[in-house]
Amino acid sequence: MTHSQPFLLRKMSAGLDKFGRPLPPKAGDYYIPSVTTDAVVIRPRADGWHDVLMITRGHPPYQGRIAFPGGFVDYNEDPKEGCLRELKEECGIDGANPKLVTVAGSPLRDPRKHIISIVYRVDVAETAEVIAGDDAATARFYPLQELLHMPEEAIAFDHKEILKEVVHSLGEDGLPYEI
Repeated sequence: MTHSQPFLLRKMSAGLDKFGRPLPPKAGDYYIPSVTTDAVVIRPRADGWHDVLMITRGHPPYQGRIAFPGGFVDYNEDPKEGCLRELKEECGIDGANPKLVTVAGSPLRDPRKHIISIVYRVDVAETAEVIAGDDAATARFYPLQELLHMPEEAIAFDHKEILKEVVHSLGEDGLPYEI
C-alpha cells in the first residue's frame, strides 16, 4: 500500500473522489463518468483563414467564458445525435455529417465531476444564422487566429487544447495555421 492510498480510501469512504468531488452512482462495481459531446463548426473565409462557432456560457462552471456548443448526452441517445441536438439547442442551427475529432477525458477537465467529451466536427449550411439559445448567453463565429491567441482563462474547460487538435487536422490539408 502506498503512502497516499489510506488518504484516498478515507476520501472514497466519505463519498468523495481523489479530487474531493462527490462520487457518482455506481453501476455494478464501477463508478461511471458522465458523457458530453461538443460540436466544432468551422467556416472557411475568402482570405484562406477560418472562423469557428463558439458560445458564451450562460451558467457555471465557467460562466462568461467561451466554449464549443455542446452538452450532456441523454440516456439512450447516440453521441452523434446528442451533438447535433446540442448544436440546435444552443445555436439554433442544424448540423450534419459529424466527424470524430477527439475524445477528451482528463478527470479534471470539468470541475463538477469526471466528464468525458466526444468532440465532433460538424457541417452547417453556409447561410446558417446563429441564434443563442438554451444555456448559451451568446453564440457567434470567431476568427480562428483570435481564438488561438486568447489567454487560457478566456476559454472554458479544455476547449483551447481541443481547438489546437482541430488546427492540427486542418494543417494536414495544407492550411496556413501554426500553433
